[in-house]
Amino acid sequence: MVSYQHMYKNTRINNKLIMRKFKYQLLWVIILFIGIMPMDLTAQENSESERIDALKEMVKSESFNLGMLIQSRAVFSFDDNGTRTFSVPQARFKGTGTLDGGFSYNLHFDVADGFTLLDAQIGYAVNEQTTFTVGAQKPGISYEFLTGPHKIDFVTRSLVVTALTQNREFGAKLAGGYQSGFSYSLGIFNGNRLNQNDNNKFYYASRFAYETSINNEGNLIVGVNGSYGEQSNTSIASVSLPNIEGERIIYGGDFRFENTKVILASELLAANLEYTGFTEEDNVFGMHLTGGFKFEKSEVLARFENLNTNLLNDQERLVFGYTRYPTQQTAFRINYLLPLDDTSFSNQGLALNYQITF
Repeated sequence: MVSYQHMYKNTRINNKLIMRKFKYQLLWVIILFIGIMPMDLTAQENSESERIDALKEMVKSESFNLGMLIQSRAVFSFDDNGTRTFSVPQARFKGTGTLDGGFSYNLHFDVADGFTLLDAQIGYAVNEQTTFTVGAQKPGISYEFLTGPHKIDFVTRSLVVTALTQNREFGAKLAGGYQSGFSYSLGIFNGNRLNQNDNNKFYYASRFAYETSINNEGNLIVGVNGSYGEQSNTSIASVSLPNIEGERIIYGGDFRFENTKVILASELLAANLEYTGFTEEDNVFGMHLTGGFKFEKSEVLARFENLNTNLLNDQERLVFGYTRYPTQQTAFRINYLLPLDDTSFSNQGLALNYQITF
């Protein structure tokens, strides 16, 4: 005869299985609903264009250009011990403009988690090809880092770009571009993010790029970059790497080809780093290889990426992405993350991003 205790235990197990199945089904329903809405926007395009034009008249001009970005994100790990959370990683406001005498400004901040200063630049146009800027800004390294968060291909930037370059600095930069397609950026910075210089040594960063059209059907950008500095217990950008104590040498290259049908991009970065609390120098190498197809209002993408070091754990993963553009100002991204450095594949998950920007 079956005991009540045994029946109760089996009932609890069945209930857990039912609830787990329900959670996954609900998640996929939400993803499907957001991903396909609205599928047919033909009837809305004219009125949408009128509203956008009216908005531009109010907040956008040569001397004052106001922009905004809001991103809402969800992360869902298939592992019960993994990360499952909603967040607002970006709530940004940006004011830019060109003034008399060749002067310009860029004030950019984020209020998603308190007030965070991003850019505070004063610019001066030396001539038509060259601009000199001072203040808080991005050093001219890494194509993906120089691309705004609302325009990157996936929910987040690649592992290596996040680890080595994703920070702003106080400093001065000379940058320019020519009709031939050649562009450059040369900068000198404090080297410890948006803080006072704590060791009286500077961080130097440079980038050179060439952009051209391929048979008038696509755009190709090829770039190289390098940077050097000596820091004192300073974090680069994220928790991926320990704080720097000593020399930081970073160099690499990138390319991107894009037309109305395909996207093909890659970036390689390498670094020689000295860490706080480590006696040995670390040699870091990472890359991503991205490919995708473009449709009328959507993109399908895939990426292989890795981050390898001598002293720390290596990371390697595949990312599959789908991006939907319901309107000119909105985008929905869903990424499937598959870690290749985990033999059990227990840390698979989804990352979703919904944004509005103007």
